[in-house]
Amino acid sequence: IQESLMRTRLVPFSRLLPRLQRLVRQTASTVNKPTELLVNNTEGELDRNILEKLVSPLEHMLRNAIDHGIEDTEQRQKAGKSLTGRIDLNISRQGTDVLVSFKDDGKGIDPTIIREKGLIKSDQHLEPEEILQFIFHPGFSTAQQVTQISGRGVGLDVVQSEIKSLGGQVSVSSELGQGSTFTIR
Repeated sequence: IQESLMRTRLVPFSRLLPRLQRLVRQTASTVNKPTELLVNNTEGELDRNILEKLVSPLEHMLRNAIDHGIEDTEQRQKAGKSLTGRIDLNISRQGTDVLVSFKDDGKGIDPTIIREKGLIKSDQHLEPEEILQFIFHPGFSTAQQVTQISGRGVGLDVVQSEIKSLGGQVSVSSELGQGSTFTIR
C-alpha cells in the first residue's frame, strides 16, 4: 500500500519542460541572445512536492545562464561559436539521488571578477573552484546594472537555500570561454 501511495505522488519531470522552454525563449528574446534549451533523459519521475519546489530554482538558474553566461551574437561570432547559445539540461539518478545539471556554452565565470567583489581577502589563496562557490553568497551579483532579469541582489543564494531546504546541494564548475555547469543533487 505504501509503495502504491508513493507512486501516486510521482510525476514525470517532462511535465516541467514546456514551462522551462518558454522561459528560455522569453528571456533570450528579452536580452537579445538567441538561446536553445536541449533536454536529455526526461523519462525520470520525481515526487510532486519536490518538483514544485524545484521550479523556482531551475527558472532562476536558466535566466542567469542566459543573462550572465551566454554571450551576445557578436561575441559568439568572434569566439568561433554557434550564433545561438546552448543550454543542456540533464536529469539522471545516482542511487537514490536525483541529479539535475545545467551546462551552458557561454563565456564561463571569471574567478578574478568574483575576487574583485571584496568577499575574499587579498592575501587569501583559494583555488579557482573554491572562488566559484562565492557566487552563492547572499547579495552577490556580477551584473553591471539592474534589469528585470538580474542585478537585484536576489541571486544564487536563494537557489542554494531552496535546494538545501529539500535536503539537496548545488555546485558549480566553470571553464573560461567554454561555459559553466551547475549541478543540483
